[in-house]
Amino acid sequence: MILDRLQNNDIAELNLNPLQKKMKEQVTKKVNEKIYQFEEISCSICDCKGKELIGKKDRYGLYFPVNVCTDCGLVYTSPRMTQDAYSEFYNTEYRKLYNGTISPKEGFFERQKKKGKHIFDFFKDHQLLKEDASYVLEVGCGAGGIIDYFRDKGFQVKGIDLGEEYINYGKEKYGLDLETATLADISNNKKPDIIIYSHILEHILDVNKEIELIKQFLKKNTLVYIEVPGIKEIHRNYEANILRYFQNAHTFHFTLESLVNLMAKHGFELVEGNQFVKSIFQYTGVTKNSVSDYTSVVNYLEQTEKKRFLYPFTLRAIRENSKQTILTLLDKTGTRNFAKNLKEKIQGK
Repeated sequence: MILDRLQNNDIAELNLNPLQKKMKEQVTKKVNEKIYQFEEISCSICDCKGKELIGKKDRYGLYFPVNVCTDCGLVYTSPRMTQDAYSEFYNTEYRKLYNGTISPKEGFFERQKKKGKHIFDFFKDHQLLKEDASYVLEVGCGAGGIIDYFRDKGFQVKGIDLGEEYINYGKEKYGLDLETATLADISNNKKPDIIIYSHILEHILDVNKEIELIKQFLKKNTLVYIEVPGIKEIHRNYEANILRYFQNAHTFHFTLESLVNLMAKHGFELVEGNQFVKSIFQYTGVTKNSVSDYTSVVNYLEQTEKKRFLYPFTLRAIRENSKQTILTLLDKTGTRNFAKNLKEKIQGK
């Protein structure tokens, strides 16, 4: 095993609230009682069965065996829950475990809307918002906050998701065109100018089937935006701690290179991308062989694990800790809303 710290010992890395603890216990019980069945898979990019084990648990302390393909370097979960098990997990435990709340809240929608701004700006900064683009489809939209931002910018939008409670929240509170569906059974087959997958592809079991489905919704110049949590950004976004990154809902753990390998297998070419991972692809029909990312991934994980104790002394950590200290002080003194309103007033909002 590459990282010995990731033994399956049932100990959570995060501080879980009572609801999260209850959900963790519920998932563990279903796993132990074999209600949640698991299946072995091979690499979804090169179909290689050669793999090296990275670790056996996630941030909640749940059983979570993660491997790296010794051929192309894709990091993936195996054995993983079957589709039936994942479907029940998403319907009963996922949101409560991940968000720590029972139902959607206004703050969740607003955070999604901020993501929408970041995605919009990513297109704009790279001059990829075309004048004739008018229709945006988001797969895995949650309550629809991301596409709500695009709607504010004049786009026609539609979102699909399997979380009925979140879909109803966005439809009823914000009047968004949302549907409880997958790409395979969406009722509207209109071809979009932009397709958005924001933190969705890492959840999908059959990514090859999903990418082939995308092709049915493409116009000549359709751009496909894919954002996933980049495994080579652990040092920056997860306090240099891989156990804050790994969560049992994720079946794949991409680098920009492995995502490019996957999309190239289906004839998509990278237009823009970074290791965050934020990326934009366009279909060309030209397939390409994978370029191995194995050595780079393993070296990154080993070096990041060795240096994780240094993270609190980095400028990023000091800045984040200072910000949190200020917010805590504002909360205790009851002046946080006042400070927020003052900031908005100064910025002319």
